[in-house]
Formats: sequence, C-alpha cells, structure tokens
Amino acid sequence: MTSVQSSASDQLPAALGGFDLTDQAQFAVGFPHEVFARLREEAPVLWHPPGKTVDGEGFWVLSRYADLVEASDDPVFSAQGGGGRAGGGTHIDDLKAGVHAGVLINMVDDPRHELIKNLVSPSVTRQVVESRTPELRSLASDLVDRAVANGGCDFQPDVSAPYAIQTIALLLGAPREDWPQLLGWGQAVAGFDDRSSGKVNDQATATAYAIYEYSKKLIAHKRASPPSNDLMSVMSLQDIPADQGENPLSEYEREAFFCLLLLAGSEPPRNAMAAGVLALAQHPEQWQALRADRSLLPGAIEELLRWSSPTPYNRRTATRDVTFRDAQIKAGDKVTFWWASANRDASVFGNPGTFDIRRSPNPHLAFGHGTHSCLGEQLARIEVGLLLEELLDKVAEIRVTGDVRWAPSNKHTVTLRMPVELVPASA
Repeated sequence: MTSVQSSASDQLPAALGGFDLTDQAQFAVGFPHEVFARLREEAPVLWHPPGKTVDGEGFWVLSRYADLVEASDDPVFSAQGGGGRAGGGTHIDDLKAGVHAGVLINMVDDPRHELIKNLVSPSVTRQVVESRTPELRSLASDLVDRAVANGGCDFQPDVSAPYAIQTIALLLGAPREDWPQLLGWGQAVAGFDDRSSGKVNDQATATAYAIYEYSKKLIAHKRASPPSNDLMSVMSLQDIPADQGENPLSEYEREAFFCLLLLAGSEPPRNAMAAGVLALAQHPEQWQALRADRSLLPGAIEELLRWSSPTPYNRRTATRDVTFRDAQIKAGDKVTFWWASANRDASVFGNPGTFDIRRSPNPHLAFGHGTHSCLGEQLARIEVGLLLEELLDKVAEIRVTGDVRWAPSNKHTVTLRMPVELVPASA
C-alpha cells in the first residue's frame, strides 16, 4: 500500500531548510538539532516527502514534546502496522510483517505486547539488576583500567561498546565464552544497518543471520539447563498465560527476541555513554563538579540521557484516519516520533541546548513514552552510573584528542570514533 499523501510534491518543505531526514549522509556530523528547532517553531506536524526512502513513501514528522507524549499514548498510532498497510514496524521504511513487524516486542501492539513485556520485565527490574552490580562494576572497571593504563582510547569501540554488549549478554544469560563473538557482531552492525555506512548491506545481512542462528542454539542450551531468571531462560521456558486470549509464543518470536535484545539492549546505552562522556569532556567544569560532589551523579545520568538521545526517532502507523492538531492523517500513513527533538524542546527544558548535570526536573524522553517505552531503562541507568563511577574514581581529566566521527544514521546516534586522553586521578 502507498499512502495517498505520497502523491504530494517531492520538494522538501521550507521548514526543513533543505535537510532531507531520509538522507543518512546528512547525519554524519551528528543529529541536526538546528533543523528540529525550526520544525518545532514552524511546522511541528510536518509531511515529509519520500526523499531517499527505499519504498518511495512520505511520512509525518512530529517534533514537539507535548505532541509526542500525546501521540505515543494514543493506540491509533501502531508500532506494528495497520491501516491497510502490508508492512509496518518502527523504521521509516516498512519492515516485513511476520519477520519484524508483529514479531519483535517493540513492533507488537497491546495486548500481546504488554503480555510479553510482563513476562520478561521481572528479569530487568531495578532489584534484579542491582543484584548483578558486582559483576557489572567488574566489567566497567576492567575496561576503564585498561584505557587509563594506555593513556586513552577510542571511547566508543574500546569502552562503551564492549561494556554495553557484555552487560546485555550477562542479562540475557549468554555463556561468557560466547561474549567475544557477540561483541564482534555488535561492532559490525547498528540495528539492521552496517555500523560504518548506515545502510543494509551484505555484511549486515550476514551478521543478522548469524545472530539468529546463535539464538536457536542458545534457546536449546537454556532448555537443557536448570531454570534461571535471565532473560533468555524466561523466554525459552515460559509463555504468555493461556487465559489471556493470545496465542502462545512461537519459536520464531523467542528466537527473534534474542536478536532484538542483543542489539537494542546494547546500542542505545553504548551510544549514550559515549556521547555523554564526550559532553563531559567538552564541559570540564561539570566533570570536575561531579568529581567533587557525587550527589550530582543521578542528575548527571539523566542529563546524559537527554543530551545524547541515542534513539532519535521511532515510527508508527496510523490505523485509521485521524486529525492530529490540524493535520489530516490517513489510515496507513507513517508517523515518526522524534524523541531527540522533544528532548531539546524549550517549552519543557530551560536552555535546552546547554548540557547541565544539575538540570532539574529533567523529564526527558530518551526511553520513549507510553506502552512502548524502553524495557531496559532501569538497566541503562544503572550501567551508565557504574561506568561513570569507575571513571570518576580513576580519571582526573577527559580530553578529546582528535575529530569525533558520527555514523551516517538517522535511527541511531552513533559515535564511530571518539579519541580521548584519560588523565589518571592521583592515588
């Protein structure tokens, strides 16, 4: 299906100032906050022409905080699909129903989505994650120790990426001897895309297939092992309650869950930590304030998440005709929620373009909003905090020593290269 809106002019609206949100290359210098500041002011609900989309369709762009909160609470906007559309999902281009849309937990609507979330959520509660704190701290400590001993590092691939991937591997229950392979896969792709190019290519496809094959082996391993409370033990051995009116989990849903969590459970935190540490390096007075007063750490974690907005947008599909603000959105239209824009909305955040670890309140939408808010937000806060604590204990100054390079991706805010010098703290 192609939305009737797709017949509109292919010319970019003036409010975009020539910036095409579908052109991945334009994101290679970081997220275009100046573009979204203009959208929030001039065109908060904007129809974007097809641009460089694969399926040649346009889409709606929502950029204001209040609009995103309202729309994400409205079930007319589906994470799965609908409105007569064959595909769906959370990317601008359609993902195939039964492969991604309608299978991955973040692309399934309620009530099934809520039932699956209720099934696995007990494995990532704050209490459960805190019980793993010694292991998580050890992971962070080893990586920081190595980087400090070397005088510095390329922070994202050397520290935040292995830490985030090892953390989610631990919570998933993957055997430690498999972690190097999981790290290799996580270093090759960002979501469905090749990490360096921001595009789906042969390497990205092969990596996704390898992760899927591994998930089948891990499920077999879990079923042959004593029950545990890790995510893949739960997903391998338990099921949706039979009295809820939903079909049992399919084997493919169980396998796809691992594929999603390995990447979606590591991609946002690794990028948030890298972008956050970059902000602290660029604002050394705030790093020193944090070193002097650890009570500022909870607020610093929230500001780091707001500032980095590691998942810039999620897409939804209108399941029926609806008027939103003054926009006539048709059944099947794609609607994109730009969380990174909401996190710089001046109607909610004073001086939104200023990085401020003392910011309070800080109701950011880095984890999304509504029923599809991030499953692992408590895990993310704890793992970010543990890494910062290790850095605060061991690093006096963080100095950027070269150009920071961003991935050409509108779906993930990825620092590909972030060389830093880590000046050791005195004993």
